[in-house]
Amino acid sequence: MTLWMVDQLLAALNPGAGVVLASLSLATLAVAVAANGAQAVQRVSEFTLENGLQVLVIPDHRAPVVTQMIWYKVGAADEPPGSSGIAHFLEHLMFKGTDKIPSGQFSKIVAKNGGEDNAFTNHDVTAYFQRVASDRLPLVMQMESDRMENLRLTEDDVKTERDVILEERRSRVDNDPGSILQEQMMAALYANHPYGIPIIGWEHEIAALNREDALSYYRRFYAPNNAILVIAGDVEPEEVKKLAEETYGKLAPNRALNGRHRPQEPAHFAPVRVTLEDPRAGRTTVQRFYLVPSYASAKPGEAEALDL
Repeated sequence: MTLWMVDQLLAALNPGAGVVLASLSLATLAVAVAANGAQAVQRVSEFTLENGLQVLVIPDHRAPVVTQMIWYKVGAADEPPGSSGIAHFLEHLMFKGTDKIPSGQFSKIVAKNGGEDNAFTNHDVTAYFQRVASDRLPLVMQMESDRMENLRLTEDDVKTERDVILEERRSRVDNDPGSILQEQMMAALYANHPYGIPIIGWEHEIAALNREDALSYYRRFYAPNNAILVIAGDVEPEEVKKLAEETYGKLAPNRALNGRHRPQEPAHFAPVRVTLEDPRAGRTTVQRFYLVPSYASAKPGEAEALDL
């Protein structure tokens, strides 16, 4: 999938976003593939299953491989107050197990079949993917659809993974002055919107997350009618539709979902300055963040111009 298509998909996943972060550090690479955008859209087939799962198919027969991605329309900015980090925490726990897949075996099964897999969480979405040979697509579609509805967690699973995430925060944030500065700047920039809360979570709130927090969040947001399935590679749309109906199509939708509702950011009338002095820094860094229109809310061409 091109970066241009990822940008468009993120906009579709987050139609209610009013602000995004713009930094003077790096422009995105989306411009590099924008010229091919019209052609890319023409190659995409789209359909929706009866349970509400949106499916995009992007045939590409240059190699006998295929990538499956499932994008959930929920991220760190949708977390219950006081439970920061639960979106990322659940992402880790999704690799534990189900009644059909023993705990910790999901990625091993993918690897044994010659593939690779991973996942990521941001403020607006949580996504999981597998890249496998084309003839292994039925297997990973079955596995991914299984954990969409049948995740099983033990207390040991939760405790172990919570410790992993606390160590991840210590190594990636607490031990890096640049990351600390960025976290503090985001917290200062957003007065009310949850984008000011770090995706990995605040340490004291991560430490308090438990099994019920994870399962409650899972049952609330992980459902076919709150996700988009993307299949890209050596496949045909008719083949994918049949497989999707045989796997994801059997899952029940969550009728309680009623859209995304977030606090709105008030008008800003004064600049905010954050200064961090840390002997580990080694050099002086200056960063400046702005609130700007997002791809979902900007006028045509406005967000693209800001990227440039």
